[in-house]
Amino acid sequence: MRKLVHIIAFFALLLGCIGLKSGIVAAEGKAQIVDLIGKNTLLMNDGTMWSMFYGTDSIQMTGNIASISGNEVDGIGTTRSGDLVSWVLGELKIIEGQTGVKQVAYPYWLKTDGTVVSTNPRMDKLQGIAWIASDQDKSFAYLKQNGELKVKSYNLETTLGIISDVSSIKAMEVHLGRVAVLFNSGAVVIYSDSNFDDKGRIVPSKITEDAVDIALTPDAGDLLIARKDGSVWTTGHSNGQFKLDNQLPGLDQVIQLALVKSIDQFYAKKNDGSWESYSAGDLTPFDAPIVKSLSLTTSDVNPLVGDTVHIGISATYSNNGKINVPASVDNVTVDKPNLLKLLPNGAFKVIGVGQTQVTATTGGVSKSVTISSSSRSNLKYAKKVKDVVFVQVKPIVQALGGTVATKDGGVDIVVGNTKLTLKAGSLNALLNGENKVLKSAPLADKTDIYMPASILTDVFGAKVLWNDKLKQADISFGTAHMTIVSAETAALVKKAGQGTLIKYIGKSYWINYYQQWDRFSKVTVTDIQPDNSGSFTVIFKSAAGKKVSSESMTAFNVTELFEDGASLLKYDPYKKYAWSTATWKLVKAEEVAIGMNKDQVTMSWGVPYNKSVLSSNGKTIEIWYYTSEETVGFVNGIVKYTIT
Repeated sequence: MRKLVHIIAFFALLLGCIGLKSGIVAAEGKAQIVDLIGKNTLLMNDGTMWSMFYGTDSIQMTGNIASISGNEVDGIGTTRSGDLVSWVLGELKIIEGQTGVKQVAYPYWLKTDGTVVSTNPRMDKLQGIAWIASDQDKSFAYLKQNGELKVKSYNLETTLGIISDVSSIKAMEVHLGRVAVLFNSGAVVIYSDSNFDDKGRIVPSKITEDAVDIALTPDAGDLLIARKDGSVWTTGHSNGQFKLDNQLPGLDQVIQLALVKSIDQFYAKKNDGSWESYSAGDLTPFDAPIVKSLSLTTSDVNPLVGDTVHIGISATYSNNGKINVPASVDNVTVDKPNLLKLLPNGAFKVIGVGQTQVTATTGGVSKSVTISSSSRSNLKYAKKVKDVVFVQVKPIVQALGGTVATKDGGVDIVVGNTKLTLKAGSLNALLNGENKVLKSAPLADKTDIYMPASILTDVFGAKVLWNDKLKQADISFGTAHMTIVSAETAALVKKAGQGTLIKYIGKSYWINYYQQWDRFSKVTVTDIQPDNSGSFTVIFKSAAGKKVSSESMTAFNVTELFEDGASLLKYDPYKKYAWSTATWKLVKAEEVAIGMNKDQVTMSWGVPYNKSVLSSNGKTIEIWYYTSEETVGFVNGIVKYTIT
């Protein structure tokens, strides 16, 4: 029943907009159509609306919207709190500073203080207004608070009459110089600038007393009336334009008219909330968009405990709209909540090891994804006794996202919906309140109870493998896994990781050029520690007993460190070379002086990148070239000059 005006310059005139969300479903459940101003532009009862994006794609927008006025691609509306909103090409925005909006009739809006605002810069601001109506760009009608009814058509303003009780108005429609008013009582009155008496006074014409909705067609200004009995009628032409003379066939239980293009083409809402499209006597059900399918995307299907996982939910609707649905407790379930916890922001926190199924449901359609979460680090402790693998109860139950309570020499275990009671030395257990005989009895320990790993298989569905080489238990749930080490595992892993590098442990070296450590000081290798990345750190002890460490390096680099002679020396240089204190001072300071020999220069500056040798008159002249462009000249092995 709304008459709409398409103003191209609308958004150029409205500055300072605050954005609302687009493409987000606001609430779960089947939404109903409240109003429509285009076949694909719908207002829903949950405050969302559908519109068109570039005229081809349907998009859903949220904003707690209460009313709309516009067309398929742009328009204005009000929120339930009275803010003015606008949309264009699927982007919904709150118009800054426009609050207290009572009614919209695109491109006009009426505020609760009685002022009328428009995107038309040529229009003077109206005040003291109670009701407005517009007819695209042809006419604009307004009812003043003093009861005066006026219409502007093609820049001509006409007073049509007086309505004594402006609060009795339910709806108002305009077409050119004709205004139809629906009163709360059901009465419909037409005020027309072409219907006047002999004295030129406009004569109001009452059409009916039992209407629930009205609409004036934009083509000819014909009046459609939905009556209280659910039927729809139209007025006639010429002398019959002020009386109902035609009931439209097939329509019943109608309570609302919308998107009226002519008396032969419009939409009708029935008293059960359903809609029909009426076209020259043919009725077609017009349904609200419903979810046809869901798709899920995950940031990581194989996360580690402690990680945050994001699951994207996308719903495809019957109108081909694709909507992103935020995860919430209302639309997402986790079959093992001891593994994943839904956070307030819609992400999931991984809190346990195992496999769980996350199911999203919206619009009655469901889709699931499996998340396999593994332990970030190894657990302690496991052991093998007489071919039976045992694991410490508390750490593994906590890793599964469960809890453990000590009770009467035993433990009460809760993991998700599973409750298990064990007692050290007893084959009898309680599983979810029923007796269960174990394959092996749990073992008592000073700080905890060890349970047979077969419980993980029989009760929790895990696969358990004992790694005899590393003395550890490998537990898996599909692709989810964790490792429970024994007291021997660390030493075995270290030994396996060290491999041939173990031969360097216990040996002593003297620093040459390494990490700016004191040159020619003695260090002894006390350990070579592998890490999870396959790298190693060499641990040294200085002559003074201080512990120093290398940087992390590969096995190849460790071997090179000990063997290349550039970083570490395998001998005590002070014992190998009986040089004077003054010479050692120069060498240690990496200085070269006249009179030094080749060994001293090599010890001071290292090996040159190039050499040249010339013999003449019983003398051997040798020049050493260094990468720093420093040059040393020898005569018969003794430095005679340096160039720096």
